Amino acid sequence: MQCKSCCVKGHEGTLLHVVEEWNSDFWVQTDLKTLGLVYQLGHGGLRCVFPDDVLRTMIVMEHPYIHKIHFHYCNCARSDKIDNVQQLLRNGWYPATQTDPSTCATFTTLETFRLQNVVGNMNVSDFVTAMERQTNATGSTGMDRVPSRYKELMRMTRQWSFLKRLKRSGRGHDTAGVAATRLRQWAVICWTCPYEGRNLPPNWRDVDPKYAFLYMLIIALDANFKLKSRIRANAHDDPLLGPGWESFVEPTVYKEHLRSYVAEKDVSSCIAFAALLQKDSRAVAGLCCTGVGGCVCAWHECVRPNGIGDLQKGERYANMDFIALCALLGFCLLWLTISHDIACQWHKHLRERMEKMPEHLQLPLDKIKLQCTLPVWHAGSHDEDCQNTFSLSFKPGVGKSDGEGVERTWSILNPTSYHTKDMNRGNREDTLNDKIDNHNFLKNIGQGYALEAKLIIAITERARQVSAFVVVNNTVELEVRQEWSRMIKEWLGDHSKPNPYVLDRKETPSEAQVRLDLKKEEEDDARAGRSPILGTSATAFITAGMQLEDAQRRILAELKGRALVAPNRESRIQDCRMTFLVKLARFRTLQATFMPGAARFIAEEAERDSDAAAPKPETIKLWMPHQLAEDVRESACVRGLARIEARLHASQCVNALVTMRGRLHAKRHFLTFCNEHVMGQKGKTKAHLLIEELGNASMRAPRSTGKEDVQLDGDHGESDAAARKKLAMLGAGRGARAPRNAPGTSKRVMSWIWTAQGGQADGEEHLHKSVRVEWCRARARKVRWEEEVLLVREEMRRVLRYLEWQVAFWMVRVDSRPDATAEVQAGVRAYALKQADLLRRIAGHFRARWATPAKETARRVVDAEPDPMLEGADLDEFFQQR
Repeated sequence: MQCKSCCVKGHEGTLLHVVEEWNSDFWVQTDLKTLGLVYQLGHGGLRCVFPDDVLRTMIVMEHPYIHKIHFHYCNCARSDKIDNVQQLLRNGWYPATQTDPSTCATFTTLETFRLQNVVGNMNVSDFVTAMERQTNATGSTGMDRVPSRYKELMRMTRQWSFLKRLKRSGRGHDTAGVAATRLRQWAVICWTCPYEGRNLPPNWRDVDPKYAFLYMLIIALDANFKLKSRIRANAHDDPLLGPGWESFVEPTVYKEHLRSYVAEKDVSSCIAFAALLQKDSRAVAGLCCTGVGGCVCAWHECVRPNGIGDLQKGERYANMDFIALCALLGFCLLWLTISHDIACQWHKHLRERMEKMPEHLQLPLDKIKLQCTLPVWHAGSHDEDCQNTFSLSFKPGVGKSDGEGVERTWSILNPTSYHTKDMNRGNREDTLNDKIDNHNFLKNIGQGYALEAKLIIAITERARQVSAFVVVNNTVELEVRQEWSRMIKEWLGDHSKPNPYVLDRKETPSEAQVRLDLKKEEEDDARAGRSPILGTSATAFITAGMQLEDAQRRILAELKGRALVAPNRESRIQDCRMTFLVKLARFRTLQATFMPGAARFIAEEAERDSDAAAPKPETIKLWMPHQLAEDVRESACVRGLARIEARLHASQCVNALVTMRGRLHAKRHFLTFCNEHVMGQKGKTKAHLLIEELGNASMRAPRSTGKEDVQLDGDHGESDAAARKKLAMLGAGRGARAPRNAPGTSKRVMSWIWTAQGGQADGEEHLHKSVRVEWCRARARKVRWEEEVLLVREEMRRVLRYLEWQVAFWMVRVDSRPDATAEVQAGVRAYALKQADLLRRIAGHFRARWATPAKETARRVVDAEPDPMLEGADLDEFFQQR
């Protein structure tokens, strides 16, 4: 407690403190301005021999309070070479304008908001409102109202984050200044991706071809319709502060490119996948952009420089081509893999479309090896032919990348859309650039743990897959193995050749063929005037429902899966659930049209106890036609819908049976070989593990159709209830013993599995093909995990090389501004040395972490994953393989 004069004198250098005054009864909040304090700039509050004559008032925002102060500028020799704005900046106050500012925010406040914005998606309005409430909780009544500085702070925070990124990119160390900034120069680069001249060895182009994949770039493309932008009635010209310098494409060239594609029509031949077709049905009214297209490095999830661009109407080739090529600007590697959820369509005519692009964006396709793939999660929504042709599991050099990194990036950026969708264009893109800048930085500094965990998983799984493949490989003669290896090589070079990874299913129609037939029938009905619905077809609706059922099964399988270490397992499951719920909302909209009678059941299910937990996505009942009672099925659905579902489920059942028969054939082959040739406990154990896995795989095949009430051709004369009951009991945990009262061999009849559609053609030739499929897939799994081990180790080396390159980058800039004043030179030198020291310490930490003994490393990773499945995990196998 002090008297008024002592309080004022004691706060000459700390005028932003909050003080309270005793009014004889209680303490009331006041401010130092009211007590008579006048602050002197240029001297830290101390007296100036020649202060400015004008007493000025300033609003200073110092989180969490807003202060109103009196102050004088300095006119003495100490400040004769700097203007008023520089005096404010040297005092740690950032002005809202460059001409006679009356509002400032402290550097600490701006940095606090920036961190809360990129971490917690805080918006300026909420941040300012909280400060106003903290300063005066009753200000909203008009009593002692706190001056609103929302617009001023919005400008200051945008400029502040821009200047911080400018500083971090080293532009202040360039004598050419900010104006000389080139495209992509500010973006935070992924430390792990290969960059010539930064983190690749000098002789990387001369490496043995079988190791060329170590220097391959894997990127993922996708569209995000959450990050939309609305048309504002009061919108004004709001350009980007750094057009094309960071994550967004250069807007002028992008718009000029799109003008040539206004009437473009994208055609999809993949009937099962609807993303390409949804672009014409998405609501675009009131939006200046419907979302963004993005390109990230698929395995490390860093957004590529110039890897984001606005979408005007869905996921069009014109947009995605330009974004992908901008993200690959300057690409000089020899091998490129692109994961895209419509890769099966997008890769067609890519060369022709690229030739229409600006010359500096075109890739030298004749000099690089390009392969397009489908992301693991999205592949299930495609036709079977697309899945088998573009599966990441069969692509050489990709290791165990799942291609879904872009989806995990969207999950981080999507919460930003709540406040960016109403921003002007420039402010929105600057805000997203800052968010992406932070995201990439966190991904980079997290590589120490991420690569360590990946290596543990890869080494452990490699040992398991190599052991499993050895057992399979030993059952096949050398000449046959050579023939199958030749088939794999030919198919990888030309996908029109037979695919060795799948069985030939010419005997029975595939799901894709059935869907195509149904679509043609619906087109015929429409021409004849018998189709009651325009727009989405009934086949597409049922297909969408079946895809949702498959998504639920995959989530359940992920939940039941067991792994030694599973980084981000919960995050992956949550992403799958969110994706499912988004698709379910669209499905429910269509369901109201195609199944009006189901609305009653959906509403009844939704009327649950408010205290009860909401059902998890994987347990939600979809109310497909087969899930309705038979007496209401026809009346609840549009005409023919139940028949369409039955035909699609029948084709699904046939495919499952073909798969199951193939695996049973392979199991028979391996059993025969093991009984005749495998000796010793170790060999027997490995063989039995393989056979057990084949048995489990054959049981998994029919589970996708086990609940559907369908009958295959040849089953119409008798009920299939007994067969369905047997399918339901598969994998129930019972021992492999004969069932009670089973018929003897003289009375036994052939199982319906072999007499259903396509089963009559099975023979020794089919047995040979079944073993080939299992051998090829086992080989692919082994090779992918071997690649993964080599890739992770090379990525560790690349990270360290990149950090060394960055240290050299900053050391060169220590004395890079001889043209500047002594004060500026000192600041330039200090910042460069600080950055170099930070990067050097990060590299040292990574190097020490990765050099830790195997046992300690594995235990640290396991302890970092709080998963009940990991308790008491035996890591000896990993230690031996390290």
